[in-house]
Amino acid sequence: MDKTVLRAPFAPAPRGLLTGSPSLSPRPPYFVTSRTGRTTTQRLITYTTDPQTPKLPGIFVSALRG
Repeated sequence: MDKTVLRAPFAPAPRGLLTGSPSLSPRPPYFVTSRTGRTTTQRLITYTTDPQTPKLPGIFVSALRG
């Protein structure tokens, strides 16, 4: 069995109109509320194993939709 440790901020960069600091940063794919987390992660893994520039737009689009 493999073990993975992910170190990242618990909350994304400041976002929301309630805090007065909206942000266009995408929701991290490991958040439970990320709608496209699985797709984004799969595309990132595919890109990591075989880095090709044409794959990047799909990753960005998926991350921004999350």
